[in-house]
Amino acid sequence: MRSSANPRELSERDLHEYAAELEGHDSQVTGVVGYFYRMYRDEVVARVAGIGGRDVLEVGCGEGMMFDGTGLQPVQMDVSMTRVGRAAGKGRFLLCADGYQLPFADESFEVVLLIAVLEHTREPGRLLAEARRVLKRGGRAIVVVPNDATMSAGRLLLGKFPIRYPDHLTFTTPARMRLWLANGFRVRERFMLPFRWLPFAANLYYFVVAERT
Repeated sequence: MRSSANPRELSERDLHEYAAELEGHDSQVTGVVGYFYRMYRDEVVARVAGIGGRDVLEVGCGEGMMFDGTGLQPVQMDVSMTRVGRAAGKGRFLLCADGYQLPFADESFEVVLLIAVLEHTREPGRLLAEARRVLKRGGRAIVVVPNDATMSAGRLLLGKFPIRYPDHLTFTTPARMRLWLANGFRVRERFMLPFRWLPFAANLYYFVVAERT
């Protein structure tokens, strides 16, 4: 992996490889961070239970933890070969590919998952357009985006550096999500986590289920 004085100047693929070498995903499923991770993971799993594995695509699967131990076997992909290597053995259908150019035919899936993915891209709208392309008409995109401000505060409290995840490239908000989804999707569900009754500024995640129109 080539180094850079400013990692954010790397291509997205190289940046994700840099971040994978810098920090693994094991810490995301343990301790306080793991508690909140399991909260949105349970919401995701509940919405794909009963759907055939080959009808579900997880874009940006990271190290394959979302469905590990659940018995569900979706198609999983990530742009980082390092992450895919770590995910080996956790899923049945696993590949390294770019979310901007999904290697699947139009209308291939019932559900596309973009769980904590959009913030890792410079062009979230382009990624959503590609997700829409491979969704069947009436299919659903399930999207989770973080509040970078509260995430960074949490990392500071936990003594994790850099304070902002090194491969977070876009600040995500509910308002931006509405704009990104306006072209080709109809929002069916949306709520904050972990506190549904509080605004995004006081939460960690925004959870959206959007139907392809």
